[in-house]
Amino acid sequence: MEQPEQKKSNLNKEFFGQRVDEEVVLILQRHWFVLAWPFFKGVLFIAFALILPAIGKVGFYIFNSGVIAFVYIAWLIFWVSYLAYEYINWYRDRFIITNQRIVNVDQRSMFSRRVSELEFDRVQDIAHEVGGVFAAALNFGNVIIQSAGSRDMTIKDIARPAELQDIIVRLVKEATADPPVTAEEMIDFIKNNRA
Repeated sequence: MEQPEQKKSNLNKEFFGQRVDEEVVLILQRHWFVLAWPFFKGVLFIAFALILPAIGKVGFYIFNSGVIAFVYIAWLIFWVSYLAYEYINWYRDRFIITNQRIVNVDQRSMFSRRVSELEFDRVQDIAHEVGGVFAAALNFGNVIIQSAGSRDMTIKDIARPAELQDIIVRLVKEATADPPVTAEEMIDFIKNNRA
């Protein structure tokens, strides 16, 4: 079986692995609020570490002991790295919705990524859920797509999940609709099936 030609990404609504006859409808990211708790925690600990030397003689003890100074600097480096790690994981997570399928690019860690896809002709049910006070106030949640296979796909922490559900339902209907029968096809069918 011959595989379709693939296009390379150039940030013009194209992505690596895109089929020739495939059009990108949406490229989505997780909601920005997903970063709120990690950033709050990271900024809090960095601020604490920067303010700590100004308290009394703490700064004198920190910077006059090699081991304590090393721990102090390692603490700062850890929290700055933590913030960068969380941001990169959030930024590299993508949900690409085309006219034929949904592609989920799940950045699991700095050097680990999982890409899964679900063809529209395999979709059986689509639902969305919004859980929690912040999710309801900021209108973000999950879209759950059940497939004919054993693996379902969940688009997590996405903005406006009800609207996304409607878009996917429309795209599934368009992708699975039978094309209209032409007059030539109808004549050929009648000729071939005469008794």
